Amino acid sequence: MLQKNTIANKCISLIILCNIFTACTEQKTKHNNTAMDVGRDFIRATLDGNFKDAETLLFADSQNVQLFNSYKRVYSNFTNTQKNAYKNASYTILTINEENDSTSIINYSNSYKNIPQNIKIVKKNKVWAIDFKHTYSDTTILK
Repeated sequence: MLQKNTIANKCISLIILCNIFTACTEQKTKHNNTAMDVGRDFIRATLDGNFKDAETLLFADSQNVQLFNSYKRVYSNFTNTQKNAYKNASYTILTINEENDSTSIINYSNSYKNIPQNIKIVKKNKVWAIDFKHTYSDTTILK
């Protein structure tokens, strides 16, 4: 009887662990199916200073990567107070302009700076990504 309970407990523990790992994996492999999903995730990640996540949403051509690295350097020079203010900021999507089936521009502002900014999201090979060239050319991003 004791051996059956031990086996049953191990099976239950294994099932619970599998469910936990599955839940964690599902969260990490979240797919961004729309321009809006990518835009929101990018805005939140950059406000949080989570550049690892933000970079996964970037359209990875050489100019975008170079500009994004410049942006990260600027951010790294912010004071901790500024970084925390961005992290604690909410954001508001002001307008969404769907230029065509593969290009959208989101105009938003965050509650810390409250300056309208644009981000451009493009669809390449069925994947939505941030075109940082457009975003970075909007000089308000560094203010």
